[in-house]
This record gives sequence, structure tokens and C-alpha cells, in this order.
Amino acid sequence: MERRSPVDKTGTERKSLVPKSHRTDRGLGNRLVDSLLVRRVLHDCERRYLAPETQGMIYRYIATEEIPLEITERAILEAVSLGALKNSAVEAPLFDAIVDALLDDRSFEIPGSPSEKVYPSSCWIC
Repeated sequence: MERRSPVDKTGTERKSLVPKSHRTDRGLGNRLVDSLLVRRVLHDCERRYLAPETQGMIYRYIATEEIPLEITERAILEAVSLGALKNSAVEAPLFDAIVDALLDDRSFEIPGSPSEKVYPSSCWIC
């Protein structure tokens, strides 16, 4: 069996196997698509406690990176824990308030939330 040459013998240019979104000459639209494909997908347990408009807000924050990813992740954790405590979905205005609180004070957390286990240095001492 003979090895094939990397150059097409017909003289035509070979097609790239790398998707256009992963090339270096990407425009803004392709970067947004690329960031959505790679970054984060909400788990079923998270979606249960996040309203659809809240989920859209989260995906927008991740795609545009207007909010740091660390803050977005903490806000998701706090919103899901709050939704579990009240047994209902967290609406977009409440999620926005959580993001604002985290941007103002990164040690912000809802008392009794699972983030106390993730961030033990910020636990409340009574």
C-alpha cells in the first residue's frame, strides 16, 4: 500500500478538516459560537431551579464574557441553592441581583448554601 502525498496531485487546494470557528481569522460571530460550544452546559439539576430567561442570561454572560466566568459560576451555584431552598425556579431579576452582589463583594453567599463547602474560607462563624 502506497502512502498518499499531502499535496493533491490534481493541483486543487485540499479542504481543511478544521472547522472555520477554530481558525485564527475568526470574526466576532464565530468567536461567540466557539465560546458557546466549548465553555459550559447547564446540568438538569441546575436547569430545574433556573427559569428559562435566567438560563438565557447565563448563556449570554458566558458567551460574551461581560461577567467574569468565576462570578458567573458562583452566581449559578448561589441561584441553584436558593431555588432548591424555596423549591421554585429563580427568575432573571433575582439572578441579576445575585450577580451584582457577587461583583460588589466576592465573599457574598447565601447562608446555608452548598457554596460554604466549596468556599470554606467564606463560611459564617456564629
